[in-house]
Amino acid sequence: MNILRLNIFIFLIVSHLSGNTLTVDDAVVQFLNYNYDLQIAKQEIDKSKADLITAKQRPNPTLSVSYDYLDVKHHFNDVSSATPAFLTVHLDHPIELGNKHNNRIEAAKQGINYTYDMFEETKREALFTLIQAYYQVQADQADLNDSVSDMQDYKKLLIIAKAKFDHGFLSQIDLEKLQLQALDYENAVNSYKAAFLSDKEVLAFLLSMDAKELKVSSIELENHFDKSIEELIQFAQAHRADCIAADQNIKYLKANVSLEKSNGIPDVTVGVEVENYAPSYSNPLVGISASIPLPVYDRNEGAIEKAKVTELQAHTAKIKIYDQASSEIRQAFTQYQSQETIYTAMEKGLQTAKILKEKQEKIFALKAISILDLLDAQKSYREYELNKIKALINLHISLANLKLYSGLSLINSKGN
Repeated sequence: MNILRLNIFIFLIVSHLSGNTLTVDDAVVQFLNYNYDLQIAKQEIDKSKADLITAKQRPNPTLSVSYDYLDVKHHFNDVSSATPAFLTVHLDHPIELGNKHNNRIEAAKQGINYTYDMFEETKREALFTLIQAYYQVQADQADLNDSVSDMQDYKKLLIIAKAKFDHGFLSQIDLEKLQLQALDYENAVNSYKAAFLSDKEVLAFLLSMDAKELKVSSIELENHFDKSIEELIQFAQAHRADCIAADQNIKYLKANVSLEKSNGIPDVTVGVEVENYAPSYSNPLVGISASIPLPVYDRNEGAIEKAKVTELQAHTAKIKIYDQASSEIRQAFTQYQSQETIYTAMEKGLQTAKILKEKQEKIFALKAISILDLLDAQKSYREYELNKIKALINLHISLANLKLYSGLSLINSKGN
């Protein structure tokens, strides 16, 4: 890799990190407000509100007009009382019985509430994807920064190696081994650069942002999370979106049962009719009518029974969702505790590897040392460096997952 290009790239990375950065809280707010899929999902609430508009409507009256027994030879000219013609105007108005109107409105309102709760659940589920994408960019950024720093440190070591070679303290073969190893450092920088830019595009799309404007904050160690499993399960059953939606679904389906029972009660149709006879069409006859279907055969029993069974299914689904929430919290809690242990071990291992690496480099600078021992120490340090970043990222992700499974907010997460 050209040294000038490398230095320019390092400068750009440093400049990138020095600007305004996007914290995980900022990313959550941006995601919830501007993500394309969430904007589409939110419009389902507006669609459900249209059902309430429909529910509030009354059945339309029916106007009928007829002109019967026309004597076509007179071309609509009724010239005598013997002309077999009369004009009829009939108006029918349905009247709903069984409290259908109010039950229909109540079912629509409960449906809106259920749609809103399901949208909240959609947001909770989508946040899992955001968390993975955000912390992956942070991991790439940390890996890239460390790889650049390691490469710069290694260049200093090569300068020492070249001086030792020039004074006869290092063989040609050992110098070439060290110079060859420099390619690994350059390849690591290129690899992490590509991963960083690629994963940043993924995150930018989720946030509906331009990737060029996206800057994430540096990763830091989270405070210890000290809530118990029992507290988290209790909180989740009261606040987690799918648990709330399960309760609301039961209310919605109960309203549907009441509506179907109302639909089993027939409606009355009241009519008014006016008849005028040829030729004068004076002294019209006025009459009223009423009709009601007799519920002899069809009393909507099938729809009522179906609605009742659907409500029973909702009760079973609620139990399942509550149990699933409890299981997910237990799993997430175990993962979080495990990641804490792993991170602590990686942090201690990195410190030990760093001490060994620095000791080997000092020995190399002062006197002869096995090149393989030096390279092994540096390799061990780099591996622990990567593993520590991975462990820290996994710790962040496991904590965020635990909060999402528990129904906790990710915003201002340090206070949770």
